Formats: sequence, C-alpha cells, structure tokens
Amino acid sequence: MYYLNLNFLIGIPDDILDCIPTDEILDKLAPQIGKMVFQLGTELGLSIADLENIDKCSPNLTAQNKEVLFTWRKDRSVKPTIRVIKQALVNIRKGVRCLEEVVENIDAKTLRAVEIVTDKIRDNADRIIQDIQTSQILDHMMTHLVISADDRRDIDHYHRQDDQNKALLDIVIKEGTCLHPSPTPASAETKGLSVWNFPLYKVRLQKNYLKVITDILHENIVDHLITREVLSVDDGKKIDSGKNPQEKNRNLMDMLLRKNEQGFNEFLKALKKDSIYADLADQIEKTEVTSTDMATLHKCLK
Repeated sequence: MYYLNLNFLIGIPDDILDCIPTDEILDKLAPQIGKMVFQLGTELGLSIADLENIDKCSPNLTAQNKEVLFTWRKDRSVKPTIRVIKQALVNIRKGVRCLEEVVENIDAKTLRAVEIVTDKIRDNADRIIQDIQTSQILDHMMTHLVISADDRRDIDHYHRQDDQNKALLDIVIKEGTCLHPSPTPASAETKGLSVWNFPLYKVRLQKNYLKVITDILHENIVDHLITREVLSVDDGKKIDSGKNPQEKNRNLMDMLLRKNEQGFNEFLKALKKDSIYADLADQIEKTEVTSTDMATLHKCLK
C-alpha cells in the first residue's frame, strides 16, 4: 500500500512564506544549495561585485551560500521573505524540497515575533545606541544565556558607550533567534544533556551570573583562588582594576567562565568558607540545566 505525503502536496503555508527567514533557517538551508551559488545570488539580486567578493572571501560552498543569503536579507528595500527564496530556488531549477524540509517544523508565530522585535530594534537603532546602559543589560543577557562570555568580552573591549551599545545591537540582531529557541528535538531529550558539547558547570555558573556580581565581595574569594593557583597574582590585579564592586566581580566571572571544572569547584569552596555565601554556593551547585538552556547557549556560540 502506498501513502501520499500530504505535507509535500500542500507545500509551505502562506503565513510562513510571508515571513523573513531567521539565522537558523538560513544556516540550515545553505548546505542544501550546493554549487549553485552564483545563480542563487543573481536571482536574489546581488551584484556581480558582491558575488565575486563572496567567492574570494568564503572558504567553501556552504559558507558562500550562507553569505549570499545573509547579504540578500540585509537589503530591506524589498522585504526579504521566505517566498522570495522559494521563487529563486524554482528559477535556478534547484526545487523547493530542501526549503520545505528546513521550515517544516517552524512556528509562524515565532517567526513573526522575531521579525517584529528585530524591526523595532532596527527602527530605533540610533536612539538605542545613544541611550542604553549596556552593562546592566549584558548582566541579564548573560544570566539568561542569550549571549556568551566571548560576546560580552567583544562588547566590553570598546571604551566609548556608543560603541558598546552598537556592538550589543549588532549581536542582538545577529543572534535574535537565540531569544526564541526551537523546541528541543525528542532525540536530544532521550540522549540527555551530553549531546551538547558545553560543560554543565559553566552553564550553572552563567545562570547565576547576576546573583554573583551583585551579592559578593570579591577580595577573600580572589585570595583563595590565587592560593589554589586557579588565578594568578596578575589576574587579581586585573580584577581589582574594576571601577566599582560590580565591575570587579564581572572581571572575576569573565575569568571563571574560562576556567576548567577545578576552578569552578574552588570558587564554590571559597564561597562556602564564608557563611554569608554558603546559600549562594548551594544554589549554584544545584542549578538545574535543561536541554533548552543548552540549545539556547549553543545557538549563541555558533
């Protein structure tokens, strides 16, 4: 007996076709396009100069296709929808099956929500760059795993507030899909958290980022970590270079998030030595790490 794949016959729903594709959709589609980079770029309206530059700078076909798709999406003179990609794939005779598979389990409401947030950020970019206080926003984003320690360091290396705000804005736009992680596949749930190549202790520490930087006095903790050779004397001086207690604690957390599990364990021991911080140590140690946490952080580390 033969069965028809009704989803294939129905095709991609209109409410999906009319949405702007997220980073995740473009990332998954790029490897499926293969050698038709130039044809796809031409259909999407990229210039010959753009395509030649992509050919020079991108190391392989997947990277080239990804760059074509992301370059096309940046141009908002015409709304860059999934429908446009679908038509381009038809025109280059690639077919739309690869696109149908990529968007098969995508929720239209999530796509629209990401689109609305991204558009609002773009529309208010100048005011955001001038007005926001970056440090406190980054503290919350770190705690909720929306950005990585590397993202934070990239932003913090700018000295001017406007430059920090612009870097933050760029990351929010680029990694907007991190705010709306896709449902974790059942296979990942059954295999356990080990499918994610990121240490659980670092996730536990980062989920308590805001609590650590606001609640602790760093001096005795840093002394303990230097004694146990987790940190160097120079590390201690760098931590102390912070302008206020929270900034010093941010410097400490930046270092801890780059240490191995021994460093994490010594940090917990340092907290437990002071009865004031014993509950915090217990909270960090017992912090639940879900597959959604790992998926969210994984997307931001890509």
